[in-house]
Amino acid sequence: MLAGMGLIVVAGGLMAVQDAVVKDMTSRLSPFQISFVRYGWHSVFVALYLTAAGHRSIYATSQFPLQAARALALVAGSLAVHVAITVVPLSQATVILFLSPLIVTLLSVVFLNERIGWRRTTALCAGFSGVVVVIGPQSGGGAGLSLIWLLPVASAVCSACYVLLTRRLSGPAEFVPAMALMPLVCTLALAPAQPLMWRAIGWTGFAVLILLGVTGTLAHVCIQLGMRVASASILAPFLYSQVVFASLLGLLFFDEVVGFGFFLGTVLIVGSGLAIWSIERPRPTP
Repeated sequence: MLAGMGLIVVAGGLMAVQDAVVKDMTSRLSPFQISFVRYGWHSVFVALYLTAAGHRSIYATSQFPLQAARALALVAGSLAVHVAITVVPLSQATVILFLSPLIVTLLSVVFLNERIGWRRTTALCAGFSGVVVVIGPQSGGGAGLSLIWLLPVASAVCSACYVLLTRRLSGPAEFVPAMALMPLVCTLALAPAQPLMWRAIGWTGFAVLILLGVTGTLAHVCIQLGMRVASASILAPFLYSQVVFASLLGLLFFDEVVGFGFFLGTVLIVGSGLAIWSIERPRPTP
């Protein structure tokens, strides 16, 4: 169990590092170009990993429309947050991404006609109130109340769609193609935009983009291995470690000083997500 927790924390750190590197690189390159090269290398590395693990026909799937929709939700969410962090602090954008569990609950009401009860309703209200607090003037961000904050919210919506589609594709037959097709479809989706915004990268930038592909692959592998040694219901709270790493990286490398509003909003958003997790996690049978 401890190994699984450690792997999830490592994955959160890797994802925070990725976002910090992208934030730095967007001063020189388009987020579309960065994401294209990153997912391209990710597709190569994950294919090598799956092949080395003994898997064959890693792209064979009977659910390609759902696999493609899952990948497109991921790339749309990545682009939204990468554009946002060119303006807003990394820590604040990251914590807003963790609205995703709340949005999953909300979408289950809208599309699956599920009843959520007063506890989930309270958690939803608290979580969305946390967003208002996080982007408020007491949080320390420099963007103020502007439309740019819709981008991390949109990214959280895309992440929720990604989670719902992942649940639909959680069967053994779709697990391997889900890992392999995700970065490949993302790369192909971004390819048409490259002639319009491609810039010379240079060897250093190219090496950094390769590193992004490596860390992206490692993050997904850590999550996969973590889920093998402990249940998702136990590990889910440790995904919030990404917020801690993002706050530290924002402070160390971008001089992003957060205020009281950030901490209060983070408590509301993360607390609401943990409440949803606690309500929905499977209970042991007596």
